[in-house]
Amino acid sequence: VKRVASGWLPYWMTTPSSPQGITSAVQNADLFVDVSPFWYSAVKKGDAVEVVINPNFSNGKANVAWGLGQLKAAGLTVLPAIADGSGKGQMARTLADPAKRTAHVQEIVALVLSNGFDGIDLDYETFAFSDGSSSWAATQPNWTAFVNELSAALRAQGKLLAVTIPPPCGTSGTCGGRSGYWVYDMQGIAPAVDRIRIMAYDYHVHGIGPIAPMPWVRSIVSYSVSVMDPAKLQIGVPTYGRVWTRKQGNSLMVEGTCPSTSSSQFKSLTGMTSVTDANIPKALADVGITPDKYQWSDKEQENWVTYDKKLVWTDGNGAQQTCIAKRIMWWVGPQAVLARTQLVGEFGLNAAAYWTIGGEDPAQWPLIRSYAQSLAPASTDVSATAATPAVFGSPLQVSATVTSQGAPLAGATATLQFRPSGKKGQFTDVASAAVGADGVVRFDVSPSTTGQWKVYVPAVDARTEGVSAPVTVEVLSLVTAEPKASRVSRGQAIVVKAWARPFVKNQRVALEIKNGEQWKAVASVQVNGKGRARLVADAPRQKGKYTYRVVAIGKGGILANASTDIPIRVTK
Repeated sequence: VKRVASGWLPYWMTTPSSPQGITSAVQNADLFVDVSPFWYSAVKKGDAVEVVINPNFSNGKANVAWGLGQLKAAGLTVLPAIADGSGKGQMARTLADPAKRTAHVQEIVALVLSNGFDGIDLDYETFAFSDGSSSWAATQPNWTAFVNELSAALRAQGKLLAVTIPPPCGTSGTCGGRSGYWVYDMQGIAPAVDRIRIMAYDYHVHGIGPIAPMPWVRSIVSYSVSVMDPAKLQIGVPTYGRVWTRKQGNSLMVEGTCPSTSSSQFKSLTGMTSVTDANIPKALADVGITPDKYQWSDKEQENWVTYDKKLVWTDGNGAQQTCIAKRIMWWVGPQAVLARTQLVGEFGLNAAAYWTIGGEDPAQWPLIRSYAQSLAPASTDVSATAATPAVFGSPLQVSATVTSQGAPLAGATATLQFRPSGKKGQFTDVASAAVGADGVVRFDVSPSTTGQWKVYVPAVDARTEGVSAPVTVEVLSLVTAEPKASRVSRGQAIVVKAWARPFVKNQRVALEIKNGEQWKAVASVQVNGKGRARLVADAPRQKGKYTYRVVAIGKGGILANASTDIPIRVTK
């Protein structure tokens, strides 16, 4: 599958007793580019900041160690998130001071290295939501300088930097310039970072409406990919919903006899609440809303539903009263999560970043997995064969069948590669050829030593690379032999000149005589520097016809082999 997912794990979902975030990430590890547990906070320290485990994370050190172990064991890339909890203006003042800024960089790098993290994620939202836009012009250059300095320091250690930012577009869909949260200088920091994650949600918080309306999300993505590398962009996707009490004009829609609007009971009944996708089906079932009553907005690509929420309370006279609030929920369930994740393939994004991992409806994962599989490039299947053993210098054909999704991969370029036996490391390219219409490619070679052959086909956009399993071809010595005389008298010497190829240092050759079905060595010598040898043996005492041969003993990647038979007649 293609990795299409990223996102954040709330710290309260990363403990052995509440492992929902860890469990979701581990069970779907093959879908994730990376994950960011929300473990750290930048807090005020004197006139600067320091990074600590989130103060609300009880037993944090042990839980971080446990969670990290689980995530790394699943092969996940872990970029813990640092939230800015330093208070209004504190981070901006820290980054404005070059010495304090550098100290902050060094502290983050040390945190990454000491814990073995793959990198870090910055979630510095105070600029956007506390400092006020009047501070942005002063903050922006200091922020950009900080990101560049931190990125360089992390990259020098082989670590990654992700930066999480609010949208660069306003709610009207206007992007760039002074639109959206321009203080984060997305275009300016993009070259330095490895990931930019845009929180494309919370379009409606206090007002009623969709959490992440699709036209707005699409405008964010369209603008962003026009000013930065899409392969670095992760689009934030919410996995939650919100519930409000509907309004008629400026008045809340309630029925019956209700407690005072200033009472906690009334506020609890009518106030805006957030609910995770994981809890939404039960929350709706509890008020009588079954899935068949869910509504879907084609325009916004989100779910919504209305229902009545009842409060039974006792008034000052002790009488029981009933107050009903007319509620509406908008939420981003599995189908909506998929719709936003599909922007990854459409725009060539790095991933969809889910807030949260652990609070999602589990039903989203089969949808995302199916989509990720559809994006995965087709496999290239290569199967190679060759006749073995082969005699040195003789022609050898290595052939391979190359297919993709069961069809011949006609026209693809295939490369034959070789590695001698006993050697380690890379194979060497020998020859290249085009795959035929039948899906077969053939290479004619003359092997010089025993070794492994394989056929490699490179990847293209829609297809993976393919490589065959190595085929071992053993190479036999090529032995030629010539007798000095084919007729000898009893008591004379039989002299045979032999040549073993290829030359192998210290190789020996033997002269053998056939005795029934067996062969018996009658002479043995070491070849000279050219692979040649002169073998001498006494002729048999009995006259008659005899059969001899010369055998080259296997050595140095060349297997033993014999010459053709040598007929010798022994006379009186």
